[in-house]
Parts: sequence; structure tokens; C-alpha cells
Amino acid sequence: MSEPVLKVTRGDIMMRGVICRCPNCGRPGLLKSWFRLNDACAQNCGLDLAKSAGVYSGTTSIGYVAAIIFVIIPTCFLVGFKLLTVGQGVALGILGSLGFIVLIYPVMLCWMVMAYHVALPEELPANQGKTDSKR
Repeated sequence: MSEPVLKVTRGDIMMRGVICRCPNCGRPGLLKSWFRLNDACAQNCGLDLAKSAGVYSGTTSIGYVAAIIFVIIPTCFLVGFKLLTVGQGVALGILGSLGFIVLIYPVMLCWMVMAYHVALPEELPANQGKTDSKR
């Protein structure tokens, strides 16, 4: 069985997602605030972000892994090479991880939207023939 022809391909979705653009129309408008997605694309392209909001809870797990890789492991090396004391390392690990997660949270939201629509590109309005995708 062949896959249907998509107006917005998985490649398009990934390119748009990496730079926090709407996977459907490619324009900005996914974020309501630093920690929240809009209910729908702000450009009125027909993308409903509210219907699958539970899927986007994966940002917490991604944030923890990213904090381990980019904050905790380097901090452990600094403590191991005696460039920081253990107390300083613990403080840097805790505060650095929290700060890092807050800093990258909007990107993680965009990437969860991207991951969802890469897996299910046929759910994009442009791929259902309901609205035209403007590139």
C-alpha cells in the first residue's frame, strides 16, 4: 500500500520545527508564551494545537536528558578535575539544570509539535485538503 502524496512533507515539517515555525504553514505563531502553545496556529492556517496537547508533555523528559548532557556531566568533570568543590558542583548542577530547562523550554515545545506531525503528517490541514499551505 503506497503512502498518500503530502503537500507538506516530513522534511518540510522537520525544517519548520527546528526553527519553531508552524508545521502546516511555515510561519511563526505556535507559542502563546514562554511556557505555552497557542490553541491553534496564530496565522489561522487551520492547525489545531489544542487537540493533541497531551502529546507535548514530553518536553519535561527531553529537558531532563538535555540538562544531564549539557549541565550535569560537564559539572561532574569540573568537580572531578577539582576545578569546583563538591558543594559548588551540586549548586551549579541544580541551578544550572533548572535555568537551562527554562531557557530551552520554548524550543522543546516546538520540537514536540514537530515530532508529533513528523509521525502523523496526514493530520496537518494542508495534507487533508482543507486549507492551502503557503510556503
